[in-house]
Amino acid sequence: MKLAFISDLHLSPETPENNQILFNLLTSWQQNLDGLYILGDFFDYYLGDDDNNEFMLSIKKAFREFTKHVPIYFIGGNHDFGIGPIFEKETKIRFIRDLTTIKVGTNTILLSHGDAFCTLDIKYQRMKKILQNPLLMYILRKTPLSWRYKLKDTLEKKSAKAFNSMPQDTYHVVDNTIIEFAKQKQANIVIHGHTHKPGRYLIEANNLTIQRYEIPDWADRPGGGHIMLEDDTFQIVM
Repeated sequence: MKLAFISDLHLSPETPENNQILFNLLTSWQQNLDGLYILGDFFDYYLGDDDNNEFMLSIKKAFREFTKHVPIYFIGGNHDFGIGPIFEKETKIRFIRDLTTIKVGTNTILLSHGDAFCTLDIKYQRMKKILQNPLLMYILRKTPLSWRYKLKDTLEKKSAKAFNSMPQDTYHVVDNTIIEFAKQKQANIVIHGHTHKPGRYLIEANNLTIQRYEIPDWADRPGGGHIMLEDDTFQIVM
């Protein structure tokens, strides 16, 4: 079993070099992977299925070709939670819920974008519930695309202004939260992204040991980072 995990690529028309890195990886992987897991923030923004610019069409084409050979499993992140069934149908990717588990060998692996673990950031968690409300998403999809772009710019400016306004621990994953989710899902390994702090971490509490792997992002470091799982061995590639 050979699986690849990517997250936080933040691709857009403004990231041509990383876009090409992604296309090259897909080409090299489509003959030797059993599955590709994308754990959120693949796009820097996704404003609707009607936003069919050249960049988006190139991504859809690459996914369609890749999924002929290898399945892609996708969890939406805080930047691209608006992706829906139309995109899924056009690309043949498979959406999975945040906090899904997979069984690989003797391990039960909990998969998440990672923002669910940042429970000290109460303002963010509240805003997430509002923005990802299905009714609000339905209304937003009915608005003109130009208006959605203006809304995106406004939210980005507010987010940039608010970020780092609180102690840094506020924005980090919380070990106790991860332990609780791992217990619920009976998982011994957690793989996620979101906080852009890649690496392997051990969480030990109450006679429980959880291995936490954070996927390398492509925004704050060179593109191409991923985690590879082969024969029960994890490799963090940066």
